[in-house]
Amino acid sequence: AEVGLDAILDSVRDGRGEGIPRRELLHRLAALPGVYVPQLYRWNPEAPSGSPAFEALDPAAPLPVRRVWAERLDPADQPETPIVPYAEVVQDRLGMEIMRGCTQGCRFCQAGYWYRPVREHDPDVVASRMERQARETGLPEIGLLSLSTADYSQIAPLVHRLAESLGPRRVSVSLPSLRADSFSVGLAEAVSTVRKSGFTFAPETGSDRLRRVINKTFTNADMLRAAESAFAAGWNLIKVYAMIGLPTETDEDLEELANLARELAALGRRIRGRKVEIKVSVGCFVPKAWTPFQWEPFAGVAELERRIALLRRLFRRIRGARLTWNEPREAALEALLSRGDRRLGEVICRAHDLGAIFDGWNEHLDLDAWRRALDEHGIDMEAELGGRDLGAPLPWDVLDAGVRKAYLRAERRRSRNEAATTDCKWGHCYHCGIPGDGEDIQLAAPTLELPAVDTPRAAPAGPPAASAPRPSRPPAPAQPPLFRRYRLLYAKRGDARFLSHRMVMDALERALRGAGAPVRYTEGYNPHIRLSMGPALPLGTEGLAESFDVDCTATLGRRHVEAINALLPEGLEILEATPLLAGAPSLGKLADAARYRIAPLPGRSWPATPEGLPEAVRDAVNSWRVTEDGTLRVELALRAGSGSGPSLKTVLLALGVAEEEIPLVRVVREAVLLDRKS
Repeated sequence: AEVGLDAILDSVRDGRGEGIPRRELLHRLAALPGVYVPQLYRWNPEAPSGSPAFEALDPAAPLPVRRVWAERLDPADQPETPIVPYAEVVQDRLGMEIMRGCTQGCRFCQAGYWYRPVREHDPDVVASRMERQARETGLPEIGLLSLSTADYSQIAPLVHRLAESLGPRRVSVSLPSLRADSFSVGLAEAVSTVRKSGFTFAPETGSDRLRRVINKTFTNADMLRAAESAFAAGWNLIKVYAMIGLPTETDEDLEELANLARELAALGRRIRGRKVEIKVSVGCFVPKAWTPFQWEPFAGVAELERRIALLRRLFRRIRGARLTWNEPREAALEALLSRGDRRLGEVICRAHDLGAIFDGWNEHLDLDAWRRALDEHGIDMEAELGGRDLGAPLPWDVLDAGVRKAYLRAERRRSRNEAATTDCKWGHCYHCGIPGDGEDIQLAAPTLELPAVDTPRAAPAGPPAASAPRPSRPPAPAQPPLFRRYRLLYAKRGDARFLSHRMVMDALERALRGAGAPVRYTEGYNPHIRLSMGPALPLGTEGLAESFDVDCTATLGRRHVEAINALLPEGLEILEATPLLAGAPSLGKLADAARYRIAPLPGRSWPATPEGLPEAVRDAVNSWRVTEDGTLRVELALRAGSGSGPSLKTVLLALGVAEEEIPLVRVVREAVLLDRKS
C-alpha cells in the first residue's frame, strides 16, 4: 500500500480542491498504477471458456490492473511511535514486520502468492526500533511479523539480541509462523526466558502424502523430532493446526492426523513424565484466488461435517489430545464470498435484509437466508462452490497479482503428481511471473552477530536445514531474594475517570515496565509486576489520592516517578512514592473510609443531613456537609461489620438520583482514609 498511497491521497486532495465530480475523480484514480475502479469495467459471467470476461469502459482504465509492490522495504514506512489503547485489545502487543513475502509455495496459501517477492528488513533497525518502542509503550510482548518468521535470514541473531535486551524488562518475544523443525524449537526456546506458552505446529494434515500435494516439505518424522526437542526444552502443550477438505483428501489421511496426535501425546508423556496436552485445531479448506487450488471445489457442508464426525470418533480414543474445529457452514459462506463475482454485492445487502447478521457466531449463522438471497438474484450456490474449468474466466481475472495463471496451472498439475516445488528464495527461479533470477529477492545483510558460542548462519546461500545451529538461550532474568515494598500515591483526573480499575492497573504496569522501574515480578510462565491496588474507584469517579503498592528490587527514586509519569495516559499522575516497613499491612486491610465531593445536578440540591436515607446508608456516614455552592462533602465507611459498606451507586440512588443520571453526577474521591489501629 505504501507504494501508491501518496499518489492516491494527492489525487483525492487535488480533485476535491478543484471541485470535480466524483465520477471524474474515479477516472483519475483509475489511471494510477494498482488502482482498480470496478464501475469502469464490464463483467460477463456467461463468457465462454477461453474468452475475455472483462471489458474496460474507459481508455484510461488498464486491463488487467497490475498489482504494485515495494521493491525494498523502507523502515520509514513503519510507525515510529505506536498508539497504545487504554483497553485490552486482541493483539495486545507491539508488532513489527521483519519480512514481506513468502516463497515456500504452499499451494493453498493466497498470501504466499500475492505478496511475492521476498523482501527483508535490516535486523539492526528492527532490534533498535523494537527496543525503543518497548521502552516508550511498556507493552509486555513484541511480535516479529511475517508470513514465515523462521525463514527470515537473520532470525537467529535478531532473536538473541531481543531476548537479551528485553528479558530484564520481562518483555517477551512472539514468533508466529514457525516451522516444524529443531531450529524453530531453538528459536522459541531462546525467547522463552520471560513467557512460555504452547508450541505451535502447522502441518495442515497428518498425512505425508497429502502434505506433498499441498507442497509442505516436512514429514511426520520431522515434526516428531521437533516435538521431542520442544518437550525436552520444557513445553507441555503443543498446538497443531490442520485442514480438512483439501484436494485428494481421503479418510485414510484423516486417520493419519489422529495417529500423529496419538504419537505426539505418547512422546510427550515419555519425555515429560507428566501430563501433556496436544490441541489439534481443524479448519475447513476454502479455495482461494491466485493459488494453484483456485479451480478446486469446496468440499461441501455435509461432507465436511462427516469428516469432522470421523475425526471426533478417532480422537475420543486418544489420551491427552483434544480436537476443536471450525463450523463448515461458516466455511461455505467464506468460500462463496472468496470466489464470487460482483453480483454478490447485492446478495450481501439482500441477505442482511433477510436476517443474516452476526454470521461469525455459529448460533446466529443463517445459511438459508444466504441461499434465498442467492436464489432471488439467479445465482446457484452449489455451482459457485463447485470446481472451475481450467480455461473458464474467473471473477478476479481483472486483477494481475504478478503470478502467471499458466504457472498456477502447472503447480496444480505438480500437486497431482505430489511433486515438490522448492523455495525459490534460495536461488532457483521457477518463472512464476514475478521478475526472477534473484533480482527481486531482497535479503537483509548480517548486521547483527551471535555470541561466539554459536555458529552464525552465513549470509543466506541456501535454505536453513533442520540441523542448522540453534540460537543460544540467554539466561533467565534473576531477581534479588530481598526486596522492598513501596506505596505510590496517584491521582486520576479529568477524562481518565472513565478508565476502569483494570485499565488503570494495566496502564500503571505498562508505565512501570517502560520506565525501567526496579520492580519485582511474579514467578511462573506469565510474569506480572507484583502490584497491589487500593480500593477500586467507581467508573466515572475522579480520585485525588489513590494508592497502590509495588514490590521493588532497588530504591524507587524521584527519577523513576518522573519516568513513570511520562508514560502514563493524560489524567493519571504519580504524586509520591513512600517506602514501607517490613510486614506493613496491605492496602486492602488498611482502607477504612473514603471522602467524596459530589456536585449537584442542575436544578437539584442535596439534603442538609443524611436523615431520611436508608439505614444501611446512614450507618456508613461518618460525616456529612453541604457547602454554600451545593456540593456535598461526605465521608463513607468502606467496611460495615464483617462486610463492605454501601457502594457509591447505592448512596446516589438513595439521594434520589435516577440510575440513568448517575453518569452525569461529578464525583471526586478526595482521600482514602486508613485504619490507624492496623
